[in-house]
Amino acid sequence: MKLAALDLGSNSFLCLIAEVDSSEKFHVLHDEVKVVRLGQELGKTGSLHSEALKRADQCLKHFSEVIKSFQVDHVEAVATAAAREAENAEEFIQICENYKIPLTTISGEEEALMSFRGAIRPDEKEKVLLIDIGGGSTEHTVGTLKKIELAQSIPYGAVKLTEKYIQNQPVPTEQEKELREFIRKRSEELWAQVEALQPQKIWAVAGTPTALAAAILGKFDRDQIEGMVLNRQLLIDWLNKFRNSSIEEKKQKYGLGDRSDVIFAGVVILDELLGRLNLKEIHISTRGIRYGLAYQMVSRYNN
Repeated sequence: MKLAALDLGSNSFLCLIAEVDSSEKFHVLHDEVKVVRLGQELGKTGSLHSEALKRADQCLKHFSEVIKSFQVDHVEAVATAAAREAENAEEFIQICENYKIPLTTISGEEEALMSFRGAIRPDEKEKVLLIDIGGGSTEHTVGTLKKIELAQSIPYGAVKLTEKYIQNQPVPTEQEKELREFIRKRSEELWAQVEALQPQKIWAVAGTPTALAAAILGKFDRDQIEGMVLNRQLLIDWLNKFRNSSIEEKKQKYGLGDRSDVIFAGVVILDELLGRLNLKEIHISTRGIRYGLAYQMVSRYNN
């Protein structure tokens, strides 16, 4: 059985195609990410931007062609913060229908749980916090694969925060100060709950941690990034580099591509979280929602 699981987020669209054998073991055939920026200016207008919808159409056309080339048996897609919030979300839904991609818009809690299920390894024994920094929302999930103790979403992410607080890069001190104050104020109640549950480890997924890891390595290497451990001092060192460079410098020097303008805000979220919980390192996963969705699909179609 071949499955296509799509994660259509506020910043990135991801397409996982996997073949599942009789023992339910995954064989990844294709795993692709495109920065679409669906949530462009959503915080200002309340609607999906016409240019964002055009980019979504182009990306989904490409994904649909890839899916056909692999002769996939089942296709499912989930949409997250941008689709949840947009007044004109039906326009995006129609695009998915045009390419015969079944779409479900999931809640923040469902997003957190799906991300956790997709990212946390079966051999992970410790209680962990999984943080999923998206473009329009950030999910926090605490627990083990056997028992989830907390799953919540906060309606801010790297794109939304950048559009609201970061007007210049290199980043002026006052803009960073306002960004950090907002994150602390908006997150304190949730982070206090997380702290009370005493997670022993942080796993981070989505574009911010994986792009940071790729910048450190000098290339995107999925095998090297999966499970990579970053200590807070290294994170701070790279935060300083991102703070003091222009968007173009981030593209040219650090290979950040379409994430160059939003990486700073994303890394600030990680820095604030580590500081608040007094933890010294994060573990990075390249997996997440699309894998969680694929596991759900296996369970659904095999029963």
